[in-house]
Amino acid sequence: MTSLTLLHYRVTRLGCGTGRQHERGKRALPMSSERRGGLLLSTEAADRHPARTVIDDLGWDGVLASNITLFGKQVSVLALVDGEAHALRLRRGMSPVTDRTSVALWEWPELPAPPAVVSLSAVIATGSSWQSGMKAASGFAGFASTVLVLQQDEAAPQACLTAAERYGVWVLRSRCSGAIVDHRGRVGPVASSRPTTVTRWTEELVYARLLEDGLIEPAPAG
Repeated sequence: MTSLTLLHYRVTRLGCGTGRQHERGKRALPMSSERRGGLLLSTEAADRHPARTVIDDLGWDGVLASNITLFGKQVSVLALVDGEAHALRLRRGMSPVTDRTSVALWEWPELPAPPAVVSLSAVIATGSSWQSGMKAASGFAGFASTVLVLQQDEAAPQACLTAAERYGVWVLRSRCSGAIVDHRGRVGPVASSRPTTVTRWTEELVYARLLEDGLIEPAPAG
């Protein structure tokens, strides 16, 4: 089988690739006695995208697609890539399908879907205000873990933490010295969510973006 090299943005700590891994990553962060406990997570890089800083410091695993527009919201997506599925689709000439109507037809038994290459692990949002960022992040509750990144030194306001508790959103402050967890959110999508063709279409959009950005190889190696 042709070897496939993923240009994988992989962090060094335990990650959230599977439910068990994500739980382990969650336990790796000591719980504060207060919800905005000021947990400081160190990082060496000071000039990265805020989403990279947060994901790196949390120790979550995956490939990060930065600044992608989904459903009218600009977010960053942490995705897990199935290398075997990607290699299979390359061999069969199955490029990402970004047309929503075409993906919707995969519900029909006569039109089987190609193997899924990407699964969403986390959706990270920033914003000019915590309200706009929270609105963007919370809208993806049915897809993955959701994270709001605040680029500020002061702790998140109580109204922000109340909303985060309601929607299960992680709230972190990204600074040059590292990321601070103000609120621990839900791990994975909401329990009532079920995969749909909309989920699959979103995964295809992210798959296309990862290829476009060169984060996974557009052709088999060798």
